[in-house]
Amino acid sequence: MPAPVRARVAVSLLYVIMSMPIGGWAARVPEIRRQVGADDALWGLANTVPSIGNLAGLCAIVLLAGRVSNRLLGVAGAALVLLTVPPLAASGSFAAVVLGLTTWALVSLVMAVPMGALALEVQRRYGRPLMGGFDACFGAGTLAGGLTGTLAAALDVRPWAQFALTSALLGLCLAATARWLPHEAGGGAGRPRGRFTRRVLPLTAMAFLSGYVSEAAVLWNAVYVSDTMGAGPVAGGVAYTVATTAGTVTLLAVDRVTARLGIVRMVRACTLFAAGGFGLCLLLGTPMAAVAGFVLLAVGMAGVNPALYTLAGHQEGLSPSEGVSMVELGQLPGASIAAPALIGALSGPAGLRLALTSIVVAVLLLGVLAGRLRPAGDRVW
Repeated sequence: MPAPVRARVAVSLLYVIMSMPIGGWAARVPEIRRQVGADDALWGLANTVPSIGNLAGLCAIVLLAGRVSNRLLGVAGAALVLLTVPPLAASGSFAAVVLGLTTWALVSLVMAVPMGALALEVQRRYGRPLMGGFDACFGAGTLAGGLTGTLAAALDVRPWAQFALTSALLGLCLAATARWLPHEAGGGAGRPRGRFTRRVLPLTAMAFLSGYVSEAAVLWNAVYVSDTMGAGPVAGGVAYTVATTAGTVTLLAVDRVTARLGIVRMVRACTLFAAGGFGLCLLLGTPMAAVAGFVLLAVGMAGVNPALYTLAGHQEGLSPSEGVSMVELGQLPGASIAAPALIGALSGPAGLRLALTSIVVAVLLLGVLAGRLRPAGDRVW
Protein backbone atom coordinates (compact mmCIF):
# COMPACT_ATOMS: atom_id res chain seq x y z
CA MET A 1 0.00 0.00 0.00
CA PRO A 2 1.52 3.41 -0.97
CA ALA A 3 2.54 5.71 1.88
CA PRO A 4 -0.08 8.44 1.14
CA VAL A 5 -2.84 5.81 1.15
CA ARG A 6 -1.62 4.36 4.46
CA ALA A 7 -1.57 7.86 5.96
CA ARG A 8 -5.11 8.50 4.73
CA VAL A 9 -6.36 5.24 6.25
CA ALA A 10 -4.68 5.99 9.59
CA VAL A 11 -6.13 9.50 9.83
CA SER A 12 -9.58 8.25 8.78
CA LEU A 13 -9.40 5.80 11.69
CA LEU A 14 -8.78 8.69 14.09
CA TYR A 15 -12.01 10.33 12.90
CA VAL A 16 -13.88 7.07 13.51
CA ILE A 17 -12.33 6.68 16.97
CA MET A 18 -13.42 10.21 17.84
CA SER A 19 -17.02 9.77 16.63
CA MET A 20 -18.05 6.15 17.19
CA PRO A 21 -18.25 6.45 21.00
CA ILE A 22 -20.44 9.55 20.56
CA GLY A 23 -23.02 7.62 18.56
CA GLY A 24 -22.81 4.66 20.90
CA TRP A 25 -23.27 6.88 23.95
CA ALA A 26 -26.32 8.61 22.44
CA ALA A 27 -27.97 5.23 21.90
CA ARG A 28 -27.39 4.10 25.52
CA VAL A 29 -28.24 7.35 27.34
CA PRO A 30 -31.68 6.19 28.60
CA GLU A 31 -30.18 3.08 30.21
CA ILE A 32 -27.24 4.95 31.75
CA ARG A 33 -29.63 7.57 33.16
CA ARG A 34 -31.60 4.81 34.90
CA GLN A 35 -28.32 3.23 36.02
CA VAL A 36 -27.37 6.34 38.03
CA GLY A 37 -30.91 7.43 38.91
CA ALA A 38 -30.75 10.85 37.25
CA ASP A 39 -33.93 12.80 36.49
CA ASP A 40 -34.21 15.41 33.71
CA ALA A 41 -32.75 18.21 35.82
CA LEU A 42 -29.76 16.17 36.99
CA TRP A 43 -29.10 14.86 33.50
CA GLY A 44 -29.14 18.40 32.15
CA LEU A 45 -26.54 19.30 34.77
CA ALA A 46 -24.48 16.24 33.82
CA ASN A 47 -24.28 17.51 30.25
CA THR A 48 -23.53 21.12 31.26
CA VAL A 49 -20.65 20.62 33.68
CA PRO A 50 -18.42 18.89 31.05
CA SER A 51 -18.04 22.28 29.35
CA ILE A 52 -15.30 22.74 31.96
CA GLY A 53 -13.49 19.87 30.28
CA ASN A 54 -13.94 21.54 26.90
CA LEU A 55 -12.46 24.75 28.24
CA ALA A 56 -9.52 22.95 29.86
CA GLY A 57 -8.90 20.97 26.68
CA LEU A 58 -9.01 24.13 24.58
CA CYS A 59 -6.47 25.87 26.83
CA ALA A 60 -4.22 22.81 26.73
CA ILE A 61 -4.29 22.38 22.97
CA VAL A 62 -3.74 26.09 22.27
CA LEU A 63 -0.54 25.80 24.29
CA LEU A 64 0.53 22.44 22.83
CA ALA A 65 -0.30 23.07 19.15
CA GLY A 66 2.86 23.63 17.14
CA ARG A 67 5.07 22.54 20.04
CA VAL A 68 4.29 18.83 20.43
CA SER A 69 4.21 16.30 17.59
CA ASN A 70 0.75 15.87 16.10
CA ARG A 71 1.37 12.15 15.77
CA LEU A 72 2.04 11.90 19.50
CA LEU A 73 -0.95 14.07 20.45
CA GLY A 74 -3.29 12.32 18.02
CA VAL A 75 -2.40 8.80 19.16
CA ALA A 76 -2.39 9.77 22.85
CA GLY A 77 -5.74 11.55 22.52
CA ALA A 78 -7.31 8.60 20.68
CA ALA A 79 -6.03 6.14 23.28
CA LEU A 80 -7.39 8.29 26.11
CA VAL A 81 -10.81 8.50 24.43
CA LEU A 82 -10.95 4.73 24.11
CA LEU A 83 -9.88 4.28 27.74
CA THR A 84 -12.28 6.88 29.12
CA VAL A 85 -15.63 5.73 27.73
CA PRO A 86 -15.95 2.13 29.09
CA PRO A 87 -15.48 3.14 32.77
CA LEU A 88 -17.86 6.05 32.18
CA ALA A 89 -20.52 3.66 30.88
CA ALA A 90 -20.00 1.46 33.96
CA SER A 91 -20.51 4.36 36.38
CA GLY A 92 -22.85 3.64 39.25
CA SER A 93 -23.15 7.18 40.57
CA PHE A 94 -24.10 10.58 39.21
CA ALA A 95 -20.78 12.11 40.31
CA ALA A 96 -18.84 9.44 38.41
CA VAL A 97 -20.82 10.18 35.23
CA VAL A 98 -20.12 13.90 35.51
CA LEU A 99 -16.41 13.26 36.08
CA GLY A 100 -16.29 10.82 33.17
CA LEU A 101 -18.08 13.17 30.77
CA THR A 102 -15.79 16.04 31.77
CA THR A 103 -12.70 13.90 31.16
CA TRP A 104 -14.09 12.73 27.82
CA ALA A 105 -14.73 16.33 26.75
CA LEU A 106 -11.16 17.30 27.66
CA VAL A 107 -9.36 14.45 25.87
CA SER A 108 -11.61 14.74 22.81
CA LEU A 109 -10.73 18.38 22.34
CA VAL A 110 -7.04 17.66 22.83
CA MET A 111 -7.36 14.99 20.12
CA ALA A 112 -9.35 17.16 17.69
CA VAL A 113 -6.63 19.68 16.76
CA PRO A 114 -3.79 17.24 15.93
CA MET A 115 -6.31 15.02 14.12
CA GLY A 116 -7.33 17.95 11.91
CA ALA A 117 -3.70 18.93 11.31
CA LEU A 118 -2.81 15.37 10.32
CA ALA A 119 -5.75 15.32 7.89
CA LEU A 120 -4.48 18.56 6.34
CA GLU A 121 -1.03 17.02 5.90
CA VAL A 122 -2.55 14.04 4.08
CA GLN A 123 -4.54 16.45 1.90
CA ARG A 124 -1.36 18.38 1.11
CA ARG A 125 0.38 15.19 0.01
CA TYR A 126 -2.51 14.22 -2.26
CA GLY A 127 -2.69 17.69 -3.76
CA ARG A 128 -6.49 17.73 -3.90
CA PRO A 129 -9.40 18.29 -1.48
CA LEU A 130 -9.90 15.49 1.05
CA MET A 131 -11.33 17.16 4.15
CA GLY A 132 -14.92 16.42 3.17
CA GLY A 133 -14.09 12.72 3.08
CA PHE A 134 -12.52 12.86 6.54
CA ASP A 135 -15.61 14.59 7.93
CA ALA A 136 -17.70 11.88 6.24
CA CYS A 137 -15.70 9.31 8.24
CA PHE A 138 -16.68 11.18 11.39
CA GLY A 139 -20.36 11.07 10.39
CA ALA A 140 -20.13 7.40 9.44
CA GLY A 141 -18.50 6.63 12.80
CA THR A 142 -21.32 8.38 14.64
CA LEU A 143 -23.95 6.42 12.72
CA ALA A 144 -22.04 3.15 13.23
CA GLY A 145 -21.80 3.83 16.95
CA GLY A 146 -25.53 4.52 17.13
CA LEU A 147 -26.35 1.31 15.31
CA THR A 148 -23.95 -0.66 17.52
CA GLY A 149 -25.52 0.80 20.64
CA THR A 150 -29.04 0.08 19.40
CA LEU A 151 -28.12 -3.53 18.58
CA ALA A 152 -26.36 -3.98 21.92
CA ALA A 153 -29.42 -2.65 23.75
CA ALA A 154 -31.69 -5.02 21.80
CA LEU A 155 -29.44 -7.96 22.77
CA ASP A 156 -29.40 -6.79 26.41
CA VAL A 157 -25.63 -6.17 26.38
CA ARG A 158 -24.57 -3.89 29.23
CA PRO A 159 -23.28 -0.46 28.12
CA TRP A 160 -19.84 -0.96 29.65
CA ALA A 161 -19.43 -4.27 27.82
CA GLN A 162 -20.42 -2.67 24.51
CA PHE A 163 -17.87 0.14 24.92
CA ALA A 164 -15.17 -2.20 26.21
CA LEU A 165 -15.51 -4.35 23.09
CA THR A 166 -15.56 -1.45 20.62
CA SER A 167 -12.67 0.27 22.41
CA ALA A 168 -10.62 -2.94 22.28
CA LEU A 169 -11.24 -3.41 18.56
CA LEU A 170 -10.56 0.23 17.71
CA GLY A 171 -7.49 0.17 19.96
CA LEU A 172 -6.05 -2.77 18.04
CA CYS A 173 -6.65 -0.92 14.77
CA LEU A 174 -4.96 2.18 16.22
CA ALA A 175 -1.91 0.17 17.30
CA ALA A 176 -1.63 -1.33 13.82
CA THR A 177 -1.89 1.99 11.95
CA ALA A 178 -0.28 4.56 14.28
CA ARG A 179 3.06 4.32 12.49
CA TRP A 180 1.31 5.24 9.22
CA LEU A 181 0.35 8.70 10.50
CA PRO A 182 2.20 11.49 8.67
CA HIS A 183 4.66 13.94 10.17
CA GLU A 184 3.49 17.56 10.05
CA ALA A 185 5.67 20.11 8.28
CA GLY A 186 7.48 22.39 10.72
CA GLY A 187 7.18 26.13 11.22
CA GLY A 188 4.65 28.28 13.00
CA ALA A 189 4.05 31.27 15.20
CA GLY A 190 5.15 29.52 18.41
CA ARG A 191 3.43 31.77 20.95
CA PRO A 192 -0.41 31.67 21.02
CA ARG A 193 -0.57 35.48 20.74
CA GLY A 194 1.11 35.32 17.33
CA ARG A 195 -1.90 33.44 15.88
CA PHE A 196 -4.30 36.37 16.17
CA THR A 197 -3.69 38.02 12.80
CA ARG A 198 -5.95 39.95 10.44
CA ARG A 199 -6.06 36.97 8.10
CA VAL A 200 -7.00 34.51 10.83
CA LEU A 201 -9.65 36.48 12.74
CA PRO A 202 -12.31 36.24 9.97
CA LEU A 203 -11.68 32.49 9.94
CA THR A 204 -12.20 32.30 13.70
CA ALA A 205 -15.38 34.37 13.41
CA MET A 206 -16.67 31.98 10.74
CA ALA A 207 -15.83 29.04 13.00
CA PHE A 208 -17.93 30.66 15.76
CA LEU A 209 -20.89 31.01 13.39
CA SER A 210 -20.43 27.48 12.05
CA GLY A 211 -20.36 26.06 15.58
CA TYR A 212 -23.49 28.04 16.43
CA VAL A 213 -25.42 26.79 13.40
CA SER A 214 -24.34 23.15 13.73
CA GLU A 215 -25.06 22.88 17.45
CA ALA A 216 -28.35 24.79 17.18
CA ALA A 217 -29.52 22.30 14.55
CA VAL A 218 -28.59 19.39 16.83
CA LEU A 219 -30.25 20.88 19.91
CA TRP A 220 -33.46 22.20 18.40
CA ASN A 221 -34.24 20.00 15.39
CA ALA A 222 -36.29 17.35 17.19
CA VAL A 223 -37.82 19.89 19.60
CA TYR A 224 -39.02 22.13 16.76
CA VAL A 225 -40.47 19.27 14.70
CA SER A 226 -42.06 17.34 17.57
CA ASP A 227 -43.28 20.15 19.85
CA THR A 228 -43.49 23.44 17.97
CA MET A 229 -44.87 21.84 14.81
CA GLY A 230 -46.85 19.27 16.82
CA ALA A 231 -45.58 16.25 14.88
CA GLY A 232 -44.78 14.15 17.95
CA PRO A 233 -41.57 12.65 19.40
CA VAL A 234 -41.21 9.92 16.77
CA ALA A 235 -41.23 12.49 13.98
CA GLY A 236 -38.68 14.54 15.92
CA GLY A 237 -36.32 11.59 16.14
CA VAL A 238 -36.78 10.81 12.47
CA ALA A 239 -36.12 14.45 11.52
CA TYR A 240 -32.79 14.46 13.38
CA THR A 241 -31.70 11.12 11.90
CA VAL A 242 -32.64 12.09 8.34
CA ALA A 243 -30.83 15.43 8.57
CA THR A 244 -27.69 13.82 10.03
CA THR A 245 -27.65 11.15 7.33
CA ALA A 246 -28.18 13.74 4.57
CA GLY A 247 -25.28 15.83 5.84
CA THR A 248 -22.97 12.80 6.00
CA VAL A 249 -23.86 11.67 2.48
CA THR A 250 -23.34 15.19 1.14
CA LEU A 251 -19.81 15.23 2.55
CA LEU A 252 -18.91 12.52 0.05
CA ALA A 253 -19.40 15.07 -2.75
CA VAL A 254 -17.87 18.10 -1.03
CA ASP A 255 -14.30 17.45 -2.17
CA ARG A 256 -15.29 17.19 -5.83
CA VAL A 257 -17.39 20.36 -5.65
CA THR A 258 -14.53 22.20 -3.94
CA ALA A 259 -12.09 21.16 -6.66
CA ARG A 260 -14.50 22.37 -9.34
CA LEU A 261 -15.71 25.68 -7.85
CA GLY A 262 -12.83 26.75 -5.64
CA ILE A 263 -13.08 26.93 -1.88
CA VAL A 264 -14.48 30.47 -1.47
CA ARG A 265 -17.13 30.09 -4.19
CA MET A 266 -18.09 26.73 -2.74
CA VAL A 267 -18.65 28.22 0.73
CA ARG A 268 -20.71 31.07 -0.69
CA ALA A 269 -22.88 28.70 -2.74
CA CYS A 270 -23.36 26.33 0.21
CA THR A 271 -24.34 29.07 2.66
CA LEU A 272 -26.76 30.67 0.19
CA PHE A 273 -28.39 27.28 -0.38
CA ALA A 274 -28.59 26.54 3.35
CA ALA A 275 -29.95 29.96 4.34
CA GLY A 276 -32.49 30.07 1.50
CA GLY A 277 -33.75 26.52 2.01
CA PHE A 278 -33.99 26.70 5.79
CA GLY A 279 -35.49 30.19 5.76
CA LEU A 280 -38.18 29.23 3.23
CA CYS A 281 -39.14 26.17 5.26
CA LEU A 282 -39.45 28.29 8.41
CA LEU A 283 -41.85 30.57 6.53
CA LEU A 284 -43.98 27.62 5.40
CA GLY A 285 -44.36 26.47 9.00
CA THR A 286 -45.57 22.89 8.50
CA PRO A 287 -44.15 19.65 9.96
CA MET A 288 -42.97 18.43 6.55
CA ALA A 289 -41.38 21.79 5.82
CA ALA A 290 -39.64 21.67 9.20
CA VAL A 291 -38.08 18.30 8.42
CA ALA A 292 -37.10 19.45 4.93
CA GLY A 293 -35.62 22.67 6.33
CA PHE A 294 -33.19 20.88 8.63
CA VAL A 295 -32.24 18.50 5.82
CA LEU A 296 -31.48 21.43 3.49
CA LEU A 297 -29.53 23.13 6.27
CA ALA A 298 -27.43 20.00 6.86
CA VAL A 299 -26.75 19.59 3.14
CA GLY A 300 -25.76 23.23 2.70
CA MET A 301 -23.57 23.40 5.78
CA ALA A 302 -21.72 20.16 4.95
CA GLY A 303 -19.10 22.01 2.92
CA VAL A 304 -18.33 24.73 5.46
CA ASN A 305 -16.31 22.88 8.09
CA PRO A 306 -13.95 21.19 5.59
CA ALA A 307 -13.34 24.60 4.01
CA LEU A 308 -12.55 26.22 7.36
CA TYR A 309 -10.03 23.52 8.23
CA THR A 310 -8.42 23.71 4.80
CA LEU A 311 -8.02 27.48 5.02
CA ALA A 312 -6.76 27.17 8.61
CA GLY A 313 -3.96 24.96 7.32
CA HIS A 314 -2.83 27.58 4.78
CA GLN A 315 -2.33 30.65 6.96
CA GLU A 316 0.93 32.55 6.62
CA GLY A 317 3.19 32.16 9.63
CA LEU A 318 1.11 29.39 11.22
CA SER A 319 1.57 25.64 11.23
CA PRO A 320 -1.54 23.58 10.35
CA SER A 321 -2.07 22.64 14.00
CA GLU A 322 -1.91 26.29 15.05
CA GLY A 323 -4.41 27.22 12.35
CA VAL A 324 -6.76 24.42 13.38
CA SER A 325 -6.49 25.54 17.02
CA MET A 326 -7.90 28.92 15.97
CA VAL A 327 -10.87 27.20 14.35
CA GLU A 328 -11.52 25.26 17.54
CA LEU A 329 -11.14 28.47 19.54
CA GLY A 330 -14.02 29.96 17.56
CA GLN A 331 -16.24 26.90 17.35
CA LEU A 332 -16.32 26.01 21.04
CA PRO A 333 -18.10 29.15 22.34
CA GLY A 334 -20.40 29.18 19.33
CA ALA A 335 -21.51 25.62 19.96
CA SER A 336 -21.29 25.30 23.74
CA ILE A 337 -22.49 28.75 24.83
CA ALA A 338 -24.20 30.73 22.09
CA ALA A 339 -26.36 28.00 20.51
CA PRO A 340 -28.18 26.84 23.64
CA ALA A 341 -28.28 30.24 25.33
CA LEU A 342 -29.31 32.58 22.49
CA ILE A 343 -32.04 30.46 20.93
CA GLY A 344 -33.32 29.52 24.37
CA ALA A 345 -33.51 33.20 25.35
CA LEU A 346 -35.19 34.25 22.09
CA SER A 347 -37.72 31.42 22.09
CA GLY A 348 -39.20 32.59 25.42
CA PRO A 349 -40.73 35.89 24.25
CA ALA A 350 -40.74 35.24 20.49
CA GLY A 351 -41.31 31.49 20.13
CA LEU A 352 -38.93 28.85 18.82
CA ARG A 353 -39.91 29.32 15.17
CA LEU A 354 -38.89 32.98 15.20
CA ALA A 355 -35.81 32.22 17.33
CA LEU A 356 -34.57 29.81 14.67
CA THR A 357 -34.32 32.68 12.20
CA SER A 358 -31.06 33.48 14.00
CA ILE A 359 -29.68 30.40 12.20
CA VAL A 360 -30.52 32.00 8.85
CA VAL A 361 -28.77 35.20 9.89
CA ALA A 362 -25.68 33.28 11.03
CA VAL A 363 -25.49 31.31 7.78
CA LEU A 364 -25.78 34.50 5.71
CA LEU A 365 -22.99 36.08 7.75
CA LEU A 366 -20.86 33.03 6.99
CA GLY A 367 -21.33 33.67 3.28
CA VAL A 368 -20.38 37.33 3.67
CA LEU A 369 -17.25 36.53 5.66
CA ALA A 370 -16.20 33.92 3.09
CA GLY A 371 -15.08 36.76 0.84
CA ARG A 372 -12.57 37.83 3.49
CA LEU A 373 -10.83 34.46 3.53
CA ARG A 374 -7.59 34.15 1.63
CA PRO A 375 -5.01 31.39 2.06
CA ALA A 376 -1.34 32.24 2.10
CA GLY A 377 0.67 31.54 -1.02
CA ASP A 378 -0.86 29.78 -4.00
CA ARG A 379 -4.56 29.35 -4.63
CA VAL A 380 -6.12 26.55 -2.58
CA TRP A 381 -8.64 25.00 -4.93
